[in-house]
Amino acid sequence: MATGKDWRNKAHTILDEYAANRSTSRMTQESFAKELGVSRQTLWRDKSVMKKFEQCRISSQSIPQKNSKDSRIAELEAIVTQLKNENGVLLLNFVLACTKLRESNHDPRLYFNEVTTDIQKHFPSLTPAQLYDRLKEVPS
Repeated sequence: MATGKDWRNKAHTILDEYAANRSTSRMTQESFAKELGVSRQTLWRDKSVMKKFEQCRISSQSIPQKNSKDSRIAELEAIVTQLKNENGVLLLNFVLACTKLRESNHDPRLYFNEVTTDIQKHFPSLTPAQLYDRLKEVPS
């Protein structure tokens, strides 16, 4: 069971996300309580959480329901965006690691030979040396 304000903060966060996403799935009080790790009765006792829960329920009923294809497309687009962001962070970490190695007078190609091979699969027109040269062009 969740304790004190932990579950309340989590409840408000979940409800905010639910309202922002305008989810087509229906959130029940029982499933909401189970996700928070509290009983339905505990939810009923907290007036601020219940008020927000009811507002989300009412607003989700007033929204015209999208067909399943549109919602699936939107869901997949959100996933693609998230993965692109994660990929950007990973590439940035790779560039930073190469920069640190260069600052220590080490050749990143010796350490990242396997990685450059994988990158070459995605960018077949570039050799590892060309990728490294492009990396040098990136300002530190």
